[in-house]
Order: sequence, then C-alpha cells, then structure tokens
Amino acid sequence: MENNHDIDKKFNDASKLSEEPTVFPGFDKVWAKVEEKLDEKVEKKRVLPVWFPYGIAASLIIGLGAFYFISKDKTTENPKPVIVENRTENRSEKNNIQTVDSTVKANIEKEIELKPVQPVLAYEPVAPISLDKPRTISCELPEPPEEYKYSRQGKRDTLRETRIEEVVMTGSMGLKKKVSSVTSSSTMVASIDNGAGRPSVLASLSGKVAGISVSSGKHSEIRIRGAKSMSVDKALFVVDGVVFGGESKVLNSLDPSNIKEIKVLKGSAATALYGSKASNGVIIVTTRGLSKSDLEKLKEEALKKTEEVIKEEDKDLPKAGLLTAGEVNDFSKWEYWKDIAVPTLDEYKNIWKFFPDRRVSVQLVNKGRKPVIGEKVKLLNDKKEVIWEAVSNNLGNAELWIEPMKGSNPIFGKYYLADGSGQIISTNIRDFKNGQNLVMMDRACVTKRNLDLAFVVDATGSMGDEISYLQSELLDVLKKVESNLKNTTVRYGSVFYRDQGDDYVTRKFDFSDKAEELVSFIKKQNAGGGGDTPEAVVEAMQVSIDELKWSNENSAKIMFLILDAPPHHSEENISKLYEKIKLASKKGITVIPLAASDTDKQTEYLMRTFALLTNGTYTFLTNDSGIGNDHIKPTIDSYEVEKLNALLLRLILQRATLPECNDGISNDHLNKKLETEVNNQQESKTVIFPNPTKGIINIKSRYAIDELFVYDLAGKIIMRKEKLEEGKNTIDITSYPQSIYLLRLRSGEQWETFKVIKN
Repeated sequence: MENNHDIDKKFNDASKLSEEPTVFPGFDKVWAKVEEKLDEKVEKKRVLPVWFPYGIAASLIIGLGAFYFISKDKTTENPKPVIVENRTENRSEKNNIQTVDSTVKANIEKEIELKPVQPVLAYEPVAPISLDKPRTISCELPEPPEEYKYSRQGKRDTLRETRIEEVVMTGSMGLKKKVSSVTSSSTMVASIDNGAGRPSVLASLSGKVAGISVSSGKHSEIRIRGAKSMSVDKALFVVDGVVFGGESKVLNSLDPSNIKEIKVLKGSAATALYGSKASNGVIIVTTRGLSKSDLEKLKEEALKKTEEVIKEEDKDLPKAGLLTAGEVNDFSKWEYWKDIAVPTLDEYKNIWKFFPDRRVSVQLVNKGRKPVIGEKVKLLNDKKEVIWEAVSNNLGNAELWIEPMKGSNPIFGKYYLADGSGQIISTNIRDFKNGQNLVMMDRACVTKRNLDLAFVVDATGSMGDEISYLQSELLDVLKKVESNLKNTTVRYGSVFYRDQGDDYVTRKFDFSDKAEELVSFIKKQNAGGGGDTPEAVVEAMQVSIDELKWSNENSAKIMFLILDAPPHHSEENISKLYEKIKLASKKGITVIPLAASDTDKQTEYLMRTFALLTNGTYTFLTNDSGIGNDHIKPTIDSYEVEKLNALLLRLILQRATLPECNDGISNDHLNKKLETEVNNQQESKTVIFPNPTKGIINIKSRYAIDELFVYDLAGKIIMRKEKLEEGKNTIDITSYPQSIYLLRLRSGEQWETFKVIKN
C-alpha cells in the first residue's frame, strides 16, 4: 500500500537520525493496530451512503422553489406554525444555570428600595416656553442661623444681617416665576460703635436695609418701600414697646450706641400687631435698656423735632376764595320743606326712613330777656319717657323731634319739657305748627364759652377734583375764626374718611387748641380709593361723634360734614346713623353738611335731615366757580350764591358769637339770603316801627298781608301770622332775646323784608 510505504520511509528516516534503536518492545503489536485502522478508513471513503443522492435532490428542489416564490409580485400569507408536543422525562437533576440566575435576581430585588409615589398636590398647566427669553427662577432664602446674625467687623455701625425677600437666578430659557410671601420681611441691625464721629441711625440704614428707603438732607426720614398711603407714607415707630407714631423723628433723637436691634415689619404682620395705624409698616427698635424717664425724654425730644419739620413743611394749595356755595336753611322755609321739598324727595324718605316732620321748637330766656345758652333739655311723653334731647344754642334755641323716623311707634298725647337734671320746666309743650315754645329759666347770662370745631371730610378718589380747593378754604377759615371771636377758646379736630378696603377707613385728628396742628394734618391729606359711590359715612360719623373728645363744658360744637356720596345702604346702617344723629343732638353737636360735586338727590335729602335733627343747616357747592365737576341745584325755590370761605365763617360766627350781657347787639351775622333781600329792597309799601324796639312791632300796610314771618338772625322762623288786614297790625316779640330779627311779609306775589333790632 502506498500509505504504508510512506509511513515506513518516514520511520526509517527518523531512526537514522536517532541514536536509539528503530523499534521498541511491543512495536509489532502497535503497528498492526495502526495498519488495521488505516485500512478501515480507506474502505469508508470508497462507499457512499444510500441517502446521499436523495439529499442532494431534495436540496435542489427546495432551492428552486424558494427562488420561484421570491420572484413573484404577489405575496402570500406565512403558514401558521405547527405546535409540536415534545414530551421529555422528568429528571431529578436541577438546572444549575437557572438556579444561579434566579438567586441573583432575588438578591438584586432585595437591595433595591422602591420609593413610594408622592401624591400630586396641585396641577398647573404647562405654559409655552419662550426660546428668546432668559429663564428666571425666584426663591426665598431661609432664615440664617441665630449664631450668624451678628459679626463684628471693625468699629463701624453697619448692617449685620438682612433677610432677602427675593433672589433671581437666570438660565438659558423659560419664564420668570415669582414666589410671593405673605409673611413679614424683617431686618436686624446691631450698633456697636461707641467712638466719636459715628454715623446716625438713619445714616447707618441708608442703602443697606432691604425693604426701606432713607431720605437724606436736613430732615432725614425712613420709609418702608411698598407702603404708600394718601400722602403719609411714613412707618410707625415703636421703641421698647412704646408707640411713637408715623410722624415721629425718634430715630433722629436716639443715640445709635443705645440700639440693640431694629426689626422691620410690613403688610399683615404689622397691622395684626398694631392695627390700621401700622398700614405703612412698623419699625421696632429694641434698645440696650432705656429707663422710663429716658423714654419720656426721648418722646419730648422727638416731638420737638417733629414740630420743627411740620412748621417747615408746606403744601402748595390754590388760593382761597375761589369756590362758590349756597345755603338752604329748611327752618327758614318750614312749610316749603314739608309741602314741596319732602314730596319731591319722597322716594328717599322711604329708602332712608329719616323723616323730621313733627318739630318742637323751644326758646329759652332768663329774667333779663337774655338767651339761656348751653342748656340741656329733654322732651318727654305723657309717660315721662325721654323722646328727644338737645342743647340750646347761642341764641337760646333748641329743636326737639317727635317720631323723626318713618315706621316708628306713633306718639300722641301730652308732652313735657325737662332740664338736664330731669326736672320739669314746662308742662304745656306744643309742636311747631301751633307756634314756638317760650320758656323762662333762672339762669345767668353767659360771658365766656368754648368752641369745638370739627371738619369731617370724604377723601375718596371722587373728591379729587375739589379737595385741594376745599383744603385752601378750610385753612383760610381757620385763620379768621379766632380773630373774630371774643372770650372764646377754640379747639380744632378733623376726621378724613374713605371706604372699606382702601388704605384706611377713617383717619382722626383729635381736638387741639393749636390751629397749626390741624393745618398740618389737613395739608397732608389727599383724595384716593373709593370708586363704588357709597362711602364709609357711617364709620366716619361713629368716629366723629363717639371718638373725638368733644368738650363736656358749656361750648358750641359745630361739625362740617363734607362729602359727595351717601352711606352704604342697609337696615343696620340706617339704625346706626339714626343713633349717631340722636347722640349728636344730645351732645349739642350741630351738623352742617357741605355737598361737593356729583352729589345726588338721595344724599341731599339725607344731609338735609341731618341738619334739621341737629339744629344745623344744609350747604352745597355751586357751578359758579367753574371748579370741579357738575353740582346739582338743591330742591328749593331760591338761594344766594356766596364765596365758600365767607359762608363757612358766617355760619361759625352765627353759632359761636355770644350776645352782650349788657345792652347792645354783638351778633350781626345774618342769614345771607334775608340780608340780601333787605339790602336790595326797592320802594316799600309797608312801614315798620319802632325800630329798635323793646318788643312791640307796629306794621302799617296799604294792602292786606297774606303771610308774616319773623326770623332770627340765622334765618330760622320763630313766628308766623296769616291773613292780616290792611292798615295797622301789631306783633309782640318782647319775650324773645335781645338780638336782630327779620320780618318778611307777603301780599299777593309781592315780598318785603325788614331788619328789626330788639333791645
């Protein structure tokens, strides 16, 4: 064999190269086995398996079939797979790979802690993101730890810690999102400088404390940013728990070395602690232990500095004497009020329930025929229950009322008049349709009397067209009052009011005998807020009548109510208004309303009832000045136009001037309309004599007199006569006080007016 020969040759060659023998023991046996295996291999190569040709044929058929279906355009569904069940015997041996895999998975799951899904608290729609704006994120930094609040950095009076209200971070894109905080902002300042040349407290705060601004100059002041009120945007100062007020210059008076810390509060945090007076923010100063005496000295020094600044501050106002006004005194045309004005304004009587119709007019005189001034009187029913209370004015007159509210329980029967102590002074009292009640009392003539003068002003935005002019007129009146009154101490007060939801509802200046303090207060006010027509009139009346410290002594009390809108209407407010008006009459407070521009008819009606119930008069601005919005004309047949400052001064002097206790007339401040009629009267057809008179007045006329009225100097009717025959008639005013009176006669359509002096 060829293979055997080759193998033999190789073995022979290998044996020649070796020093060992060519064969080893048992070589023949081994070689025999090798040859046997080689022979079997050769035989296998020569014999083909039986299945081999069939396999080749099957492969060709499968290949050609696949090529045929691939080349077709149509597609066919794939045959569904045939599920073949393969049954195997269960083996007791475990699959090691599966065991390891499951063990690893179990261990991994044990190590992973699944975090619970947090519930969604709020949903906010995704806003479109602007690609051309930088992304801004806002956040509020937390309060720093207490130990970091103070650190000494040399001998400087400087800011130690500031709570930052807002931090802005800018990214590549997105929208700004501001995080608002309803809590207070606070700033702590510690002073450690005890050396010479140290800065003041205000200087140390300037430009360093977030949330406040400090103005420099001769009179530095500190203000909290974001707290803006009418014109007073100064913060409230509190030093060691003592409130100093928004106008205080306490920081200018305080030694910086005595300050331990300063805390700034604003918003709801401030008002929650200190009320509405803290609406502009609070600066709380904690000292290093000032004594009570030190605090009192600090108060005095701060007040002096405040007064110095007030004297220097001045607000540019228009000149006085520009506004024009008129007066409607319904006491002077009582029948007109009942017969014409009330029916015209009847719908408002039903709305507000005020209806002063049943009037009891009382004239008090002493034995010397002088008026009894400042006397408290009470109207009683037949059960001796008090119906109404009033105080006699400087002319000795008092007005009392029966059932002034519509829908109240009817009162009939006999009426009595009692003095302040409750003692009956008259048992034959009649209402005004049957004449005035003349009552003589044993009282001395009053030689000295005080005057409480208050201005209650609507300061809402609707008053913006006239408020600066009104301020000028009021200030002008204040300058002239004291110089025109003898033996009279004048005290001044004021209340400015807005409405619920405004910067403030009421702002009060209590009575002071220093006119310059009221001047300063008035100058600081301006118009703002409001906007819904009704305003906080009820709240203003409550503060004015209840909270202002009206004198308890014998004094004239006058309150000017300046407004352009009615109160908020409700049954509760109607009841409150009635109680306040009734209380004003009891205290002797005369309410004189002044209607500004855009006042409507219901406000006119309500204000005229206020005037009647408190023995006052109704006044109003007119269009004659050309200032402000439109002014409605009152429901009256005629009125005189005069300068507002002159009108206000006249009304004050009418009610505050004391009569002479000896012979003579001191009060000649006549009702303007009646005085104008006297001065403009042409040729008279009637003769009045004697004049002056002790009481008897003779009237000689060519014609029959249809009506005759006698007025006091304020224009109030005190006597009325009808259908006097032509020729000579007589009236008697002997029981009335010494004063100036006005007679008004009507014959047909012709009116004549005369001034009579009663000695």
